[in-house]
Amino acid sequence: RARLERSTEAGAPRVQGPEYTWQEALRTRSFWVITIGHACSSVVIVTLTVHLGPMLTDRGFSLPTVGWVVATYTGVGAIFTLIGGYIGDRVPIRWALFGFSVIQSAAVVVILFAETAAAVYLFAVVFGIGFGGRTPLTSAIRGVYFGRRAFASITGVSMIPMNIMMLVFPLFAGIMFDLKGNYNIPFGALAVVSFFGAALFLLLKEPQPQALDHV
Repeated sequence: RARLERSTEAGAPRVQGPEYTWQEALRTRSFWVITIGHACSSVVIVTLTVHLGPMLTDRGFSLPTVGWVVATYTGVGAIFTLIGGYIGDRVPIRWALFGFSVIQSAAVVVILFAETAAAVYLFAVVFGIGFGGRTPLTSAIRGVYFGRRAFASITGVSMIPMNIMMLVFPLFAGIMFDLKGNYNIPFGALAVVSFFGAALFLLLKEPQPQALDHV
């Protein structure tokens, strides 16, 4: 069962966090909030990977510009992966997740209305900050809330609904573009989904273990 473990090292007591099995994690509200919030954030990454190039070229931007935009948000994201992890170690992790997820969501709004090169590069910087800072936190929070014993299994199970969303949303975006001739509806929906995922992280509460075992 989920528990707090107490052990000794060099004669000093050391308290560890809860250690859940994946079955136990499934029965907690926190597992589903994390899973859905992570899924709502991740569909942004996959949909942009598929549709950012066609979206920008349809608006008259060149392929080299698209390449520089991708390079910009990738570079900024790499830096903020480190910064996000640093912040997540020093503030409540759900607040850090919320903040970076809101920034990522704001980037979707920017690209939805971007018509100039300046706006497109603004998107790249804001998106890099948001997804870069969020990326290490969405993985780390499972360890914080559920422990290390079944971390891989818990992460794997939570990826199932996330992968379903990542399969469906890029298809939806492509279908809507074919029907409407632009990305306004799918990217507007993407912004709503992303903000919803950010809001979910505010609802997170660390699950309480059922018992305290002394080891």
